Amino acid sequence: MKKLHLTMLYCLLTYGTFAQVHTVKQLTQYLFADFGEGSVLQKSGTVTKTILNYNTLTQEMIFKQGDQFLALDKLYEIDTVFLNNKKFVPAGQLFYEVGTITRIPLFIQHASEIIPPGSETGYGKSQTTAITNVTDLKSSGRAYALSLPDEYTFRNQTTYLLRKDGHFITVKNVKDVKNVFPAKENLIDDFVKTNKISFKKAEDVIKLIEFCNTD
Repeated sequence: MKKLHLTMLYCLLTYGTFAQVHTVKQLTQYLFADFGEGSVLQKSGTVTKTILNYNTLTQEMIFKQGDQFLALDKLYEIDTVFLNNKKFVPAGQLFYEVGTITRIPLFIQHASEIIPPGSETGYGKSQTTAITNVTDLKSSGRAYALSLPDEYTFRNQTTYLLRKDGHFITVKNVKDVKNVFPAKENLIDDFVKTNKISFKKAEDVIKLIEFCNTD
């Protein structure tokens, strides 16, 4: 899979230089139901508008023109990506969605995995087989298509992270949140109960973290 440097984007749009062609029919491993216009803000202040979606399998921001796909590269030059009323910021070689803009902010990592048919064990399918085949799908470019082979099982994985004192802290449940906000332990319990907060819903976790950041 080739990557796209933001400074090359204008050339791609003007001269028609593209990545590999994929015949596609259906979105699977992408965060949004369709590709849409987004804005890429570079640290230099330059803003580029283009058609984007986020590939949760490869955890790359994908640029699309027609049936052509490229991944944004040189992430250290990117400040923020704005897409579908959401904000994404580079985190190493991937992107986090900005969940809250608060004193202790929430970030959301969108990922996924595909489990191909493999040898059965007493506890389910072989994970070794899954990892090998995912690698093959990436190297062949099939991980970037909009549909996956029917025999593959697709599974989304969402991780919530709080940034405190310059460090990211993974929060999987209410107990983890209370460890970050120990002074509000009882208030958090009341808020979770009253609002029926579920960590299966991103909007609930956002609501909880916004509450925890209030004075």
